[in-house]
Amino acid sequence: MPPKPPRLTLRIATYTAAALLFAAGALLWFVDQRATAQAEGQAAARAHFVADILLRDRLTRADFARPVTGRRRGELDTLFMRVVESQEIKRVNLIAPNGLITYSTEHHLIGELPSDLDGYVKAAFAGREIRAVATTEVNGRRAKVFETYLPVQSKGTSAAPLGVFELYQDYKKAVSDHARRTVLPVGGFLLLALIVLCATLVPILRRVTAAVEVRNRRLVQQATTLERSLATAQEARSEAEAARRAMVEQNKRLRELDRLKDEFLSLVSHELRTPLTSIRGYLDLVLDEEAGDLNPEQRRFLEAVERNSGRLLRLVGDLLFVAQADAGRLSLEQGKVDLAALAAECVEGAAPAAAEKSIELVLVAEPVPAFVGDRGRLAQVLDNLVSNALKFTPEGGSVEVSTKLNGDHVSVEVSDNGIGIRVADQPRLFERFFRSSVADDQAIPGTGLGLAIVKAIVEAHKGEIRIDSKEGLGTTVGIDLPITAERENIEEAA
Repeated sequence: MPPKPPRLTLRIATYTAAALLFAAGALLWFVDQRATAQAEGQAAARAHFVADILLRDRLTRADFARPVTGRRRGELDTLFMRVVESQEIKRVNLIAPNGLITYSTEHHLIGELPSDLDGYVKAAFAGREIRAVATTEVNGRRAKVFETYLPVQSKGTSAAPLGVFELYQDYKKAVSDHARRTVLPVGGFLLLALIVLCATLVPILRRVTAAVEVRNRRLVQQATTLERSLATAQEARSEAEAARRAMVEQNKRLRELDRLKDEFLSLVSHELRTPLTSIRGYLDLVLDEEAGDLNPEQRRFLEAVERNSGRLLRLVGDLLFVAQADAGRLSLEQGKVDLAALAAECVEGAAPAAAEKSIELVLVAEPVPAFVGDRGRLAQVLDNLVSNALKFTPEGGSVEVSTKLNGDHVSVEVSDNGIGIRVADQPRLFERFFRSSVADDQAIPGTGLGLAIVKAIVEAHKGEIRIDSKEGLGTTVGIDLPITAERENIEEAA
């Protein structure tokens, strides 16, 4: 089990406390610097007070001319010892212009040169007041001191200083203790403020972090859900890709099978056509009594054979035509075509079949311009459409064949009031071997190749075919053929 992460509240509180402590430390440092500077200023002012008020009127030019001895040293000891005891001063030196210490509260320094002669002492003789913090040996011990160098001049003159008055004050008592008395209250106040601020912020942080943790958990859940969705989508994409590859492979196999089927149909149709043609030739000879007389029963039998062989030959022709159309080898014998006359011939040829079923077959032919096309194939189109209309129209119905000019197209329509076609079957009407469910239900004979042949011939003429049918009310099949040839071409085709 993975270790539990630290609580968000504790982390935020820790970061906040660290930031506040840093800010408080910076503020204390600033206060300490200001307090130290102020304490050093006070120490310098104290040195001025000693030099200006207490000592200057009691010092003489001779005190800076040479090292003092005898009774004068005792007088100065009395004077300075009282000052040293009252003002927290560790050492007092009087320095002559030549750099010698003429008097010091530490007598062993009298007559010596100060260690900082070329630094602070020289600057003081130039008329400047010098302040410095240093660690030096006082009364045999190392101590941190606050040094003050004051130039001493005669009253009422601006000449060079008589000497330098040097004071060493205890840094701890003169500066550090004073600064500490300022910093400690500020530090205590800041500490109290931090405690109060933390006590105030903790409940707020708990509420905020609780809300953040809830949102974080929600985001984690959403991220988990998203990861699962992505994984599911990836799996679905993989499955879809596998299905696509399988479908592509299956389509390749289906196309190959379709090609083999077309080749088989073409081969079989071609092989059947030759013997059928021969059979029908010999039937014609027998029926013409070239081989002898026939009694009525023999003639009836042979006529049945002729009808069925004719139907079989037409089926073989349809199969060959479909195979050629699919292979792109459909050829047209171009010539001048009068669509109205062609429709009239088709109606005349279908009249006996219509009369046999008591169907009214009507021709409404408007004169239309001639155009270039394959008259035989277009006659096949009309024959198939009229044959279908008669086949799917019950006895006593009607079939109408009409032609008209429609802009730059000539149109022919075959309408009936027969059984109609179901909507679900209409998109597949032009598929090879497709039979509508109504035709199957009513056992109407057919191969399912008629409309496929019609569509192939119409499209070879750059035309369009349309069907409008309602089940139980009838069907209208329309064909629009473009008039693309010029008159000269029509005359040449004629």
